[in-house]
Amino acid sequence: MAATAVAQSNAEENRSISAMAFITDSVAQARISGDLFGVTLGKANVREGSIDTALALSEWPRDLDLLIVDLATAHDPVADAAALKTALPGSCMVIGVGRINDVALYRDLMAVGFNDYLSLPLPEGAMGRAVDRALELRERGAGPVANAAKSAAKPRTLCVVGARGGVGATTLAVSLASMLGTRLQEEVLLIDFDLHYGSMMLALDLEAIDALREALDQPDRIDALFIQQVAQKKSDLLYAIGAEEPPGGGFQARPHAASDFLRSVHRRFRWIVADVPRGDPVIQRQVMEASTDVVLVTDLSLPGVRDAMRLQQLAHDVAPSARLHLVTGGVLDPRRSAVKVADLERTMKRKVDCQLPADVPSALAAVNFGKPLPEAAPTSPIVKALRPLVAALDEPVDEGAPAAKGATRTFMRFTKGLQLKRK
Repeated sequence: MAATAVAQSNAEENRSISAMAFITDSVAQARISGDLFGVTLGKANVREGSIDTALALSEWPRDLDLLIVDLATAHDPVADAAALKTALPGSCMVIGVGRINDVALYRDLMAVGFNDYLSLPLPEGAMGRAVDRALELRERGAGPVANAAKSAAKPRTLCVVGARGGVGATTLAVSLASMLGTRLQEEVLLIDFDLHYGSMMLALDLEAIDALREALDQPDRIDALFIQQVAQKKSDLLYAIGAEEPPGGGFQARPHAASDFLRSVHRRFRWIVADVPRGDPVIQRQVMEASTDVVLVTDLSLPGVRDAMRLQQLAHDVAPSARLHLVTGGVLDPRRSAVKVADLERTMKRKVDCQLPADVPSALAAVNFGKPLPEAAPTSPIVKALRPLVAALDEPVDEGAPAAKGATRTFMRFTKGLQLKRK
């Protein structure tokens, strides 16, 4: 009898999970607390709140196994759910509750990574059964966590390029790398390919070294020791490489230098985020060719639209299988810009994936602290706007939609339309 009791106690201890819940309804709070008592050994943290309360948290316990959130007050529950998933540890299971009993909503929540959705009022024991199902699927290797593990084997290179100077490409590259590392719980490497005027290492308060030029000259000599020496560690999950070559150095990358270099570095890092200079077409083309994803950043100006279209065409020509993501940035309020988002989408023949709000104080604070924006100002509207994009980047690579052709002709029609509006 004693042995049986010990075995049962050990089994309960092994099954014990770390759980939190944000629920507005007091009756649902009581039922969820009772249902979670067994799997958490009475240590479930059930609070009054909603998904907005959860989104306001800047840090989550790394060992969190289960989160239950109330979606009843959410204006856009699917978008909020996607944003929440980007902030949580990758292994955390999420169950939503709400007052909408709709199969379409359930499927949309499953698509963004939720493990289940229950409608209120909760029947007695319903949450306990939902948690049991989620645990069983996780143990059998099914569901969102398993899918993420399957995609982990493929190396990913994200190329971030600005259509114009000052649109925030470097800030975006650093922010995306930081958020990806947190979401995936794996190390991400940042590379500033602007060897002469790159500002990424300066913004992160890291040491820039000349090894990047040497690596591009002789990528076949890169080994694990070399990467360990040149990759500067900013945090447990974020590393960076950058250089400060003299302006008169005249470095010219040889053919395929960037792609060979990236292939060598991928032996150590699965995820690489490359900040690509707009003023070096050779490096720009080579990094794009080796990328699985291209993030194109532009402001809402005529020159910005023109150069965004040219870069979109370049991405279509040299990396047709890469996924293209269009982002608007810059310090100008979109409401005061000469070009509207709808005009940009019509001209580019694609939707804008992310609109970055102007938040100069947070960007300056990040530089002053020498930290990525998501760490220096986690409540910044820029961070909130980036969460759906980070979630999209975490999806398995698929054939990207080809970029639109005939960019020059389309731009001419676009500028004529703007002139007519002004008249």
